[in-house]
Amino acid sequence: MGMMASVSSMEFWCILNLRATLITLLLILFFHLSKKLYSKFFPPSSVLHLPSPSSSTSLPESQSRIPEIVSDSDLKFLIDNLDEKLDEDEKWETVIDKKTNSLSYKAKCCRPKNKPLKYLSTTVFEGCSPELLRDFYMDNNYRKQWDKTVIDHVQLQMNTTNGIEIGCTIKKFPLLTPREYVLAWRLWEGKDRTFYCFIKVTIAETSFIILSSYQIHVLLETGSSMADIKD
Repeated sequence: MGMMASVSSMEFWCILNLRATLITLLLILFFHLSKKLYSKFFPPSSVLHLPSPSSSTSLPESQSRIPEIVSDSDLKFLIDNLDEKLDEDEKWETVIDKKTNSLSYKAKCCRPKNKPLKYLSTTVFEGCSPELLRDFYMDNNYRKQWDKTVIDHVQLQMNTTNGIEIGCTIKKFPLLTPREYVLAWRLWEGKDRTFYCFIKVTIAETSFIILSSYQIHVLLETGSSMADIKD
């Protein structure tokens, strides 16, 4: 009986190992076939790559003009949302509420019916002017030094007439492949040293060419001895 049990156990483990080997081989085969099909239908040229800074500034003047893709109607939408003129039906949930002696951060989210998920965060900096905060927040080249998720950023175009800028940023998040973000943004200065920024973002995930888009609304304003960001 002991001998038969031992043989049966060995046969059982052999069968399991054989199945595991077959499954592994099938997965490898599927991976190679998928890779070939992907390279056939999505050649490398379809993946967006950051241009060099020199190429972005060598465009003729006629081609460097940017249409008003961020308009005054976007500014109105931004003000209505960041001033928390919220619908009565919307229920906001607190996600984060942290505070130190010189900094506080609050974040909340809203899940409206049949609409995209919305986030609203407020960061308050003590002893900081809104102008300094504006220069810090809007400096994408300096962001590469302190934002560890940013791999590279290049400004593609800038319209000096209406202030619209277009840039491309590559970000890398933990456990994810790098993503390329094409951003168009515009900054307005309001009363009482208040700044409004509207950003439109398109994401290209280089591994699968999955495109999506979203908006970022930023309000920089000042109190008696502090400045805060709402986005």
